[in-house]
Amino acid sequence: MVADERKIKEIRENVLERKPKEYKKRVSIIFDGKQYSIRIPREFAEQAKINPKEDEFEFILEIPEDKTDLPMLSGDLIEKEKTNSKG
Repeated sequence: MVADERKIKEIRENVLERKPKEYKKRVSIIFDGKQYSIRIPREFAEQAKINPKEDEFEFILEIPEDKTDLPMLSGDLIEKEKTNSKG
């Protein structure tokens, strides 16, 4: 009975604490003399359903007041509103 209770508790914890899968990949930074670029791996772009003709990427640079702390660079994929174009 104790083994069953442990299994039930484990299942309950797994269901309640579902976390999305997280993928990470380190990529190089390219500098062409004017700007820096990064490449989004194809498998990431496909999973995120990125549309390069519609979507945009927003960079966020957080500069701390305490100059001994490092700035934090992050970003978000901005999907343009999908319109339903039925004539």
